[in-house]
Amino acid sequence: MNYRNYTALLAVLMTTSWYGTIQAADAGTEEPVQLKDVVVTATKTEEEVKAVPQAVEVWTHDDLERMGAANVRSALQLANNVSLAKAGMTGNAVMIRGMSTNHSLILVDGKRYAAEDTDVTTNVYALERLDLSDIERIEIVRGAASAQYGSDALSGVINIITKKSSGEPSVTMGVATGTTNISNYYHIDLGKQGKFSSTFDMNFSKDRQWTEHEVSGLPVKNLEGPKQSYNFSGTYELGENKNLNLDLGYYKDKLTGDWSHKEYNLGAWGGIVRLEDAKLETERRDASLSLTGKNDKDDYMVRTFYSKLNKFRFLPYTALAKEYGETNNYSIWGIEGKNSHKINGDHTLTYGTEYDRYSVDGVNFGTSGTDGKDVSTYAAYVQDEWLIGDKWVIIPAVRYDHHSQFGSKTTPHIGATYFLNDNNRFKANWGEGYKAPSVSELYMDYTHMGVLTLGNPNLRPEESKNWDLSYEGEWGKTFGKITYFHNDIDNMISTRTVGGRHGYNEYYNIDGTTKTHGVELTLGRKLSRDLDVKVTSNWTSASNKVASAESSAHGVDGIADNITTLQLAYDDHRAYGYNATLWEQWVHDYYESDSSQTYSYNTLNFVINKKYGDAVRLFAGVDNIFNKKIDAIYLDGRIWRTGIEFKF
Repeated sequence: MNYRNYTALLAVLMTTSWYGTIQAADAGTEEPVQLKDVVVTATKTEEEVKAVPQAVEVWTHDDLERMGAANVRSALQLANNVSLAKAGMTGNAVMIRGMSTNHSLILVDGKRYAAEDTDVTTNVYALERLDLSDIERIEIVRGAASAQYGSDALSGVINIITKKSSGEPSVTMGVATGTTNISNYYHIDLGKQGKFSSTFDMNFSKDRQWTEHEVSGLPVKNLEGPKQSYNFSGTYELGENKNLNLDLGYYKDKLTGDWSHKEYNLGAWGGIVRLEDAKLETERRDASLSLTGKNDKDDYMVRTFYSKLNKFRFLPYTALAKEYGETNNYSIWGIEGKNSHKINGDHTLTYGTEYDRYSVDGVNFGTSGTDGKDVSTYAAYVQDEWLIGDKWVIIPAVRYDHHSQFGSKTTPHIGATYFLNDNNRFKANWGEGYKAPSVSELYMDYTHMGVLTLGNPNLRPEESKNWDLSYEGEWGKTFGKITYFHNDIDNMISTRTVGGRHGYNEYYNIDGTTKTHGVELTLGRKLSRDLDVKVTSNWTSASNKVASAESSAHGVDGIADNITTLQLAYDDHRAYGYNATLWEQWVHDYYESDSSQTYSYNTLNFVINKKYGDAVRLFAGVDNIFNKKIDAIYLDGRIWRTGIEFKF
């Protein structure tokens, strides 16, 4: 069945859902759809999802369990208009609304973490370094959020909210295995002892060697090896609704790849080359200390945090008898404070200030690796949540950032929700966003396989203007939402050849405007007490207003014209029962820049959970059941996983 046939099938299903809604309404037997009711990241305050103007999606811990996920990437497979396509042999790009991975901002409990910072490595490993068992929920905001969060939030924000102590001691432990890795994990809630409560998490896993691709004509296997992480969260009650919070984290991996093959002549890349085993070793340490408090009028937080990532990579080749590895160290330190003040029943004013310093040292800045570079930013922001009667929610916000490299930047945003009635509403957003050049983009001096890439201290920040319009509602057993979004980006940062010299590149700002726009559609229906159906379909188009062939594909690579997903979910709602999800996903005209080709394909996926009360859960899942493979876009065929989890 081709793509048009699938589209026709979806149209029939959608029409059937609408017709079923009319019939049920006539019968007067509706069981209303219930929405998740709280989101934090969109406005930095607690607000109902219905009222928040931004496009928001919340994945609770129960949702993540139903996905039978072994890691965060598999848990977010059904997130709306979020692409987690493989980025080469390791890691996954995180692209929201068809924009580049470095235009997404990933936070953990609202904090930034030290990570790679080039245009192709930003966020690629971020999800792999998270412990799924330590996650309470995941909040996704689509659309620019620089007015709240500053740099990098051009396409949206993914905020990972970790678990806090329930006050009662408990232990959750699990074992999972599958195509890509094997793991065991432990979540220990130490409960409340006097005024102190805490949790401790451990995760031990091993990535498996499971796929091989040709990279530049060479057979290359994915990296394999052990990973481990530890996380501690503690809270001490200083008084009523006043707490001191300490969070500590440690992550380490040690991966290798069997890339040993015969000799190859790479020509301009460096003559005769013999591949050796690749090595990748990463270690990260994180800490934060915060004071939080709440009373009738104010909800405040003061926090300082530090994160440092050390990364060693051994280049898997010997060129003219030369071997070497490369080390880079990334760190971020910050301090912030914010307060939400209830002026009256109609206004809540949120204001805050932040300072952070981001540093990088290592081989990115020359072979000696001794010269580190850093940038710093201080910022202030204010936001008003304004309720007008029972029909309007209007949220204006503005943020001022001063960057050590390029100076000041002000980003405004305004969002509005209009309630037609309790179950139907319109939403609108307009705002600006920006992304500051990273340390590597500013100062890089890096040679890899004969290609030199230089930073550019004169880079300007990328700047965006975006708006979106939505209509959403719940009609008895049916719910739906349609959104049009539009985003213009100026000063896009890319790389170009300098002076026509082969293998000599530099970062620069594209002279022109990149436009990304599209439509997001969601339609779902509760077919029965146990069975739900949902369709999501996202159309995305990206283009540049410049004729330069060098930049024409920037911002387009990895974007599909349309991704449509049909989900069928079953849940018997029994303590000793089952839940399962079956979904088909159609990807149409996925563009890959190296080959300058587009690819269309579909995959069928399935996951099932068996519950034994609250004590035991068995889960299993298969992605890409019919084993579709496309090497050019790293579609690697069938992937299975299974596991068991115990709670005491």
